[in-house]
Amino acid sequence: MSAWGLDERRIALERASREGVDVLVVGGGITGAGVLRDAASRGLSALLVERLDFACGTSSRSSKMIHGGLRYLAHGQFAVTRQAVQERDLLARLNPNLVRPLEFLFPAWRDGKTPYWQVRAALSVYAALANFRRSSRFKMLGADEVAEFCPGLRQDGLRGAGVYRDAEVDDARLVLEVLKSARRLGAEAVNRAEVVGFERNGDRRIRAVQVHDELAGVTVRIPAHAVVNAAGPGVERVRGLDRPTTTHSLRPAKGVHLVISRQRIPARGAVAFEGLDGRHLFLFPWDDVAIIGTTDTWTSEIGEPIVTIEEAHYLLSAANRAFPHAALTTNDLRCVYAGVRPLVGSPDDGDKPPSSVSRDHQVWDDPCGLVSAAGGKLTTHRATGEEIVDRVLHHLPDERRTAAGPSRTAELPLRDDAFERAELEELLCARYELDSARAARLVRTWGADAERLLEEAPVEERRPIGRSRFSFAEIGWSLRSECVTSLCDLLERRLRLALLAEGQGLWELEEIADSAAVAAGWDADRRRAECEAYREAVCTRYQIHPAPASVKPAEARSAAA
Repeated sequence: MSAWGLDERRIALERASREGVDVLVVGGGITGAGVLRDAASRGLSALLVERLDFACGTSSRSSKMIHGGLRYLAHGQFAVTRQAVQERDLLARLNPNLVRPLEFLFPAWRDGKTPYWQVRAALSVYAALANFRRSSRFKMLGADEVAEFCPGLRQDGLRGAGVYRDAEVDDARLVLEVLKSARRLGAEAVNRAEVVGFERNGDRRIRAVQVHDELAGVTVRIPAHAVVNAAGPGVERVRGLDRPTTTHSLRPAKGVHLVISRQRIPARGAVAFEGLDGRHLFLFPWDDVAIIGTTDTWTSEIGEPIVTIEEAHYLLSAANRAFPHAALTTNDLRCVYAGVRPLVGSPDDGDKPPSSVSRDHQVWDDPCGLVSAAGGKLTTHRATGEEIVDRVLHHLPDERRTAAGPSRTAELPLRDDAFERAELEELLCARYELDSARAARLVRTWGADAERLLEEAPVEERRPIGRSRFSFAEIGWSLRSECVTSLCDLLERRLRLALLAEGQGLWELEEIADSAAVAAGWDADRRRAECEAYREAVCTRYQIHPAPASVKPAEARSAAA
């Protein structure tokens, strides 16, 4: 474990303020993390600043898929799909215990939008774009075989299905592992640090960035040869710090997800199905839950997107039509969440649905030297980071550009994944008396560090948190190694109790807070404030809200569709 706590955070800001950096990255989502790691892999000095927490926006509220985007083929997005399947395979090969293969079932019904022959044709093209690698193999199933894959799937009118493979990942964990890999390569990343202004030299190019350190309550000046704006849905806000934006290239789109117990709809893998409006939806098993998603609607909720009751009912109705024996209601929901996709488009797109807009990214070079990026996918973050740093090199002084080596991210795993997962899980079960589910979750989250995590923890902290698969030992470990600034950082993005634990960890919150307070050195007032902040976050981000008063019920149904 490499120490990465608040002391390391403070030292990183002080050093960057004193010495400056080659590349300063704004935004701690997957794109910014990918840029940081690529720059570090070339030997450049690099710092990432994030105004809230790493992966606190879109990159922790995705569908958890590492995929090529089969449905993008219907919109002719072949280049995006080709790159995505290549990056999917690379990520899975380099990081087999972090990015895991998962089967996907794509059914065809007589009354459906996609006929059986079209499913076969799409999967053939998908395989071709992956150069027919082993990972691209698919199989067509008859109705009886489909029932074995997912017994609860609607049989009425079922013609068959295609089965293919993509992959799944904990999206927030992926961001953290990319950042930790970048730090091992020499970069630094700082959360709760907001860019509030730029300084320019005589030719009006950015020479330094003003960064407000929320924890210290001070603003520091960081000299930088190049600045990358990877602020996701906030990319235009950062561009506006240089000059007011008159045209808007970003069109945020909201995706709503419902989380249920995995046992409510058993399935061997992910299952695609259709909404009443023909939109492609999915049931996606993840850990011991299943995610139902996702809507795709234009939105102005780039800060705190909420899930309305109308949006939840839209997904529940579609799921109950596809899985009629499940009879899901809102009482079955463990939690809900929504993310915002920073799609690149324009108001001229009019009523064009978000699903038809390209998932490719776009990069802008502003006259001041600010390089901004938006769009893109979780899957393609590595290739996007490499492309952006290629552009950034042109903004560096000659001596720094000449000193930079080639990108090495296509060769380096994110963490030490050179171990046999089953062997490590068995060892943890035997040595620390864990059940298999807890051991599997520890290994998936922490990789080879899982054994050391338990070894260094006092015996009483090795016990589970309530009835969940999480352990108290993970609290102190995360606080020491993953730059945790709050209980929300810990429970929402480091340990994922907010998504995976029954009750979002609220049932055990007092005991969790006690453990965190000891590890972080919080006094009673700080501990109390952290608990209240987390309770508020659960209400805002993981529970259903009434439709806004300004939206009529019919309009809300239309938006959800």
